[in-house]
Amino acid sequence: MEATWILFTIGTAIIIAKIGDSIVERFELPGVLGELLMGMALGNLVYFGLIKSEYLPITMGSSEVIDFLAKLGIILLLFLGALDTDIEKLKRTGVTAVVSTIMGVFVPLALGYYALRVMGYGYREAFAGGVLLTATSIGLTVRIMMDLGALRSEVGAASLSASVIDDFLGIALIIFAVGSGSLLELSAKIIVFFIITGVLGWYLVDHYIKFAEKLHVEKGVLGLVIGLMFIFAALAEDWFAAAIEGSFMAGLILSKLPEGKRIMEEVRSIGYGFLIPLFFVHTGAMLNLTVFKNIEAFKLAFVLTTIAVVGKVIGRGFGAWLTAWGRGRGFLFTKQNFRMSLQMGIGSIPRTEVALVDLMVAIHGGAISSGNVPKFIAATLIFITVSVLITPPLLKWAFKEEVEAQKMAKLESRKERIERKKKAR
Repeated sequence: MEATWILFTIGTAIIIAKIGDSIVERFELPGVLGELLMGMALGNLVYFGLIKSEYLPITMGSSEVIDFLAKLGIILLLFLGALDTDIEKLKRTGVTAVVSTIMGVFVPLALGYYALRVMGYGYREAFAGGVLLTATSIGLTVRIMMDLGALRSEVGAASLSASVIDDFLGIALIIFAVGSGSLLELSAKIIVFFIITGVLGWYLVDHYIKFAEKLHVEKGVLGLVIGLMFIFAALAEDWFAAAIEGSFMAGLILSKLPEGKRIMEEVRSIGYGFLIPLFFVHTGAMLNLTVFKNIEAFKLAFVLTTIAVVGKVIGRGFGAWLTAWGRGRGFLFTKQNFRMSLQMGIGSIPRTEVALVDLMVAIHGGAISSGNVPKFIAATLIFITVSVLITPPLLKWAFKEEVEAQKMAKLESRKERIERKKKAR
């Protein structure tokens, strides 16, 4: 493929991402929805045969370069999300994250398995279908909560850690579903990964940053921090095909240092100016609208989509509610506990890359019969499309009170600055 069209596509994707971002924000919706819609528009120019993929290689698999750059976008996004995390809130919501994750995986898995069995699918196929419904799109949830200013809240911290655990459980479940690989080996790798990155990294990162500062070169700290992020991502990718967990852990251990917080704006400039919008346009381009033509797939998609949404909201939301949001939150039956639990549940609705990875593993592992493969691919793309598009407005609604409070706080702060200027005169 000519470099000309790759460069053209990257440039086009970034420009229309920002235009879509601007249009959607005028309707007071998270800007990421505009990036997804613009990506969907670009991708479907290819799917409907209006433009050849070699001239617009934005769809998954049409360009290894763009696929890889989009992956860098999600790696940076999770790194930023972890950098912006309040460690103390993460500790306080640890029990909530674990319980809500387990419930958020078990409920859609059980409902999906039962529904597919009723529809006549075999045991193995039904279990694989249930697994597709378990993993949340952590990138989309993090981006929306960052846009809403909710990532540093208790719900944001719990949602972030719960979605990370989600990914590990999703990987383990799909390995069990296809019978390829060892769950014991995977568990050992995850434990070793957390020891190396979590424990050792936590105690050695101070020395690493001091070394970076002693180099006395321009952007030396930024360069070594990003380098560390990529090494962590590489380790996670090699051991359990989850680079974003590696970048998340790198951001988490750096978040305790003042230097980690200081470089956030520089990393944000790289991410939001280039790679993160490209990731969401690329994600939107995966949403192939031609799959809605397949009636049989549409029936399967209707069942999977309903379970994907309801199962996650009930499962993760109920798990969060049961914990009463940790120590000191008080009685279960309060409006605040219910609202925060609903926010957790809604934040777990979107599915994208992990569901597709699980689907491909299930297909190649023989868990889904060859005759049903086209139907499952189409149905998965449909429920991914629906879950991705409904999440931004639903989260905006769920965090309405917090968003309004932030607006009022900014307004009050602006008034105070004006009053101080008047007095100074």
